[in-house]
Amino acid sequence: MKHTIALAAGGTGGHLFPAEALARELMARGHDVVIHTEQRGAQFTRALEGIAHVVLPASSLEGGLAAKARAAFTILRGVLAARRDLRRRRAAVMVGFGGYPSFAPALAARSLGLPLLLHEQATRLSKANVQLLRIASALATSFPEVAGTEGFDPARIVETGNPVRQAILQARGDYPPLDAEGPLRLLVVGGSQSAAVFGRVVPPALALLPESLRRRLQLSLQYRGEDADVLAAQLREAGIDATVRPFFDDMGERLRAAHLVVTRAGATTAADLLTIGRPAIFVPLPHGGAREEQRRNAQTLAQAGVGWHIAEADLLPGTLAAVLRDAFESPTRLPDAARAAAALGRPDAAARLADAVERLLPAA
Repeated sequence: MKHTIALAAGGTGGHLFPAEALARELMARGHDVVIHTEQRGAQFTRALEGIAHVVLPASSLEGGLAAKARAAFTILRGVLAARRDLRRRRAAVMVGFGGYPSFAPALAARSLGLPLLLHEQATRLSKANVQLLRIASALATSFPEVAGTEGFDPARIVETGNPVRQAILQARGDYPPLDAEGPLRLLVVGGSQSAAVFGRVVPPALALLPESLRRRLQLSLQYRGEDADVLAAQLREAGIDATVRPFFDDMGERLRAAHLVVTRAGATTAADLLTIGRPAIFVPLPHGGAREEQRRNAQTLAQAGVGWHIAEADLLPGTLAAVLRDAFESPTRLPDAARAAAALGRPDAAARLADAVERLLPAA
């Protein structure tokens, strides 16, 4: 039976891309879908193409008393706007993907008596999901174990994995052959904002590798600094075949071809790597707060054998060169890590999450 299903996603790709994947799966099953987001999320025009979406006022409940009062008023406006939209569309269920912009739509849905399914992308509940779990009907997780769920009925928790974009699903394939004389394809990406630290550390680290490895390297480096041409020249002088660009629009194919990836440890990045089955050196965002999620993701994946975890403070040329040399000179280390990644991947995550949504729909 056809229903209207509402999704609430924060304004980052880490929240919006899984929502997009679920939306397209539900639409393929014949349902109507609307995504509630905020102004930043609306800027992901390609992800939202062909999907109904509503831009709501949103604010984080952080700061001093005056800031919190203003935020509460903004959230109230968001709740009222979301209620109007949900009633007009006769929505049957709400799915929240975390981030403070998901707070108002989730509250609106529950005030109308709609079931609320939360999806957690990371290895620990986000701040928004911690608060919303108290009123949630069910929780879907991306990992077998997620911290912060204590006290919630385990029978209402389902591991679905983290839905990924179609371009990532289409890039799935066997781990590329790794032989003693063949190419070594290294992909270095820093997420949607790139990572300046990779531009500072990766070229000198690669220059420290023995010539036998440097001549085999094929590097794809995402870098947005003004000195990109200087980095490319340094890499050429070291005898390294390198492509330096501010953005790769063929990320799926580059992930498929890669023998090893150096990257941040966001939930979407992790899901992409696990779905395709590629090992990685994880360098999570530094500092605390919400960024602790990346550190926990990196630790979890490293402990599972998917790769290595290096704190940004420890990411020095010599340190990175030692890890790369160990990885590239071992005939088994990278293939074993690729198998560990693939074992954790959930290419059917969107379908599994859609199944969880449909279980909450009213009976015909």
